[in-house]
Amino acid sequence: MDVESAIQRVDPEQLADDQIHRRHGAIRLRFEGVRGMADIVANPGARKFVRALHLRWPWAAYFLRLAPIGADSPGPQVLDASVFMSLVLAHVDSLTLAETPQGISLRFDGDQLRRHLAELQARAAQLAEAVDMPPSCIAGRDALISRTMASFFAAGQALNPKSNQ
Repeated sequence: MDVESAIQRVDPEQLADDQIHRRHGAIRLRFEGVRGMADIVANPGARKFVRALHLRWPWAAYFLRLAPIGADSPGPQVLDASVFMSLVLAHVDSLTLAETPQGISLRFDGDQLRRHLAELQARAAQLAEAVDMPPSCIAGRDALISRTMASFFAAGQALNPKSNQ
């Protein structure tokens, strides 16, 4: 699939303001054959696609459906968080994802992740302001993104605890 086909229905340049407003936090983005974050961040082709997607459609933080997750969250909710985290982590150059006897180990450049996340949130805020969304909605979305990211890492640690061996 090419980027243009992927974003056709959610391209702000082609939508009326009321359509943009209705799609705030309502879009589920799925990649064929992807079951989780590792399928995207560990695959060079998928990372390349996600980076191209971001260049053409940098509003993922505005549109994507997100909710904090836990170790027992339903699959679609976990996948929503995984896709968003993949979009963030695909832009982190120093990323190490390794399977260990205890689960999965993920190491990345935290400063680079924070910079890219700040860009995603800024673009989401610009789009929200363009369709006259109240600042409280924008602040609420930023808080939801932060809670979702924190819960994603917490769920990963709960499912893959470090071993003292």
